[in-house]
Amino acid sequence: MLTQTSSPTLSQYCEGTVFGLSGKYNLAKGTGFLAVRAGPSAGSRMVGQLFTGNTVEIFSRKGNWYRAAMGGIDGRANSKWMRNSYGY
Repeated sequence: MLTQTSSPTLSQYCEGTVFGLSGKYNLAKGTGFLAVRAGPSAGSRMVGQLFTGNTVEIFSRKGNWYRAAMGGIDGRANSKWMRNSYGY
């Protein structure tokens, strides 16, 4: 279990949980999953997908994008669809 400190540093990470996604998966429409991108923009290449309830490690934030990792996937995910243990 992670404990909350004042703010994360590069040597720390926090847990994030995906929430609020549509229950209907449709790759063509981009629904039912959270795209994990190679970079912090919607135009970056998709390197993976996350689903409601998935838990990831969050290492940093740049604008509205988290650097997150789970099960060998390491990339950027939009913070709008994640709750995290640090509250940022």
